[in-house]
This record gives sequence, structure tokens and C-alpha cells, in this order.
Amino acid sequence: MSVRKNFTMPEHVAEDLEYLAKRLNKKQSQVIQDLIEEKMSEYEAKKRLEAAEKLTGMFTGMFPEDIDIQRIKADSGR
Repeated sequence: MSVRKNFTMPEHVAEDLEYLAKRLNKKQSQVIQDLIEEKMSEYEAKKRLEAAEKLTGMFTGMFPEDIDIQRIKADSGR
């Protein structure tokens, strides 16, 4: 489903949009859509990274220091 939007922009931005549309061989609306989707993708990636950074160190101390992943794998084979 498509939704029609009507908005204004400075003349130099409109000229840039026209230029980009011609250079990319796309409609102006497609250029705007692509740029919004790209920005949203960057934003979502940043949010995921921030969430992962909050987990950093959360599990510190759960295992004794002499235990590492290789030892856990080796012990699970018994």
C-alpha cells in the first residue's frame, strides 16, 4: 500500500533531490524512500549495538576463571 505525502523543502534540497534522481535513474519518491530506509537501517543497527553493549560484562563472574569454552567443550564429550 502506498501513502501520499505532501511536504516542503528548501529549494537547494529540491535541486539536490532532482539531481540524485537523474543520476540514479530513479523517481524522486524512490530516492526519498531509499534514503529513509537506509537511515532507518543505520538507526536500528545502532539500537542493536547499544543493547548488546549493555550486556557486556553482564555474565562476568558466572564461571570460575580457570574454565574456558574449550574446557567446557572437552568436558561435555565425556
